[in-house]
Amino acid sequence: MKIQIQNQTIQLLPSGAALLEDGTLVVADLHLGKASAFQAKGLAIPEGDSEADLKRLREICKWNEASQLVINGDLFHSPAGLTPHIEQLLETFINDMQIPVRLTLGNHERKISHIPPYLSPVETMDAGGFLLVHDPADAPKGAAAVTAHWHPVVRIADGKRTSLRLPCFIVRKNMVILPSFGSFTGGQVIAPEEEDRFFVFPGEDVAESDPPQSSGQV
Repeated sequence: MKIQIQNQTIQLLPSGAALLEDGTLVVADLHLGKASAFQAKGLAIPEGDSEADLKRLREICKWNEASQLVINGDLFHSPAGLTPHIEQLLETFINDMQIPVRLTLGNHERKISHIPPYLSPVETMDAGGFLLVHDPADAPKGAAAVTAHWHPVVRIADGKRTSLRLPCFIVRKNMVILPSFGSFTGGQVIAPEEEDRFFVFPGEDVAESDPPQSSGQV
């Protein structure tokens, strides 16, 4: 689904990614190595889907003929999660890509002293008429921005006492807030502000949804 923000076009994809007019594909919040981080604390957490997430991301880039990939923060989960295995997976991913791969720093990257230099990490960057920054709180007012960080979901009732939780995009004024891309990340229902728009992708299409009824943030 394509939407306009300050005369700039952004396409919301059913993968949870966004595609800008210059071909930049943006995702956020993969949290690679999250399972390993829990395992390092002695918790019997099954290995996550980091390899599957990177494979899925590579296919999305190729399918959309992306000119570059920007991971808009929280590529990694923690220092303990940045294991040699995760580094090898990421290096293989980068080598297989035919396009530049960039990283804007998220709050989880700030806990990590060594980030692979081939990611060219930056605080923010401009692409396709948008400012890319991880935390919505850091987006300048009035600027067209793509952010992340909140892992937004909506809760949709499917019965009197049951409901579905679906990842979603939020469009808030001049800002798009991306869902988390990682398969082991969870999500939070965000309290809507006036004129917020919510977009879900339960299948192969993106559709606008009613605002959620309860709140919470990560």
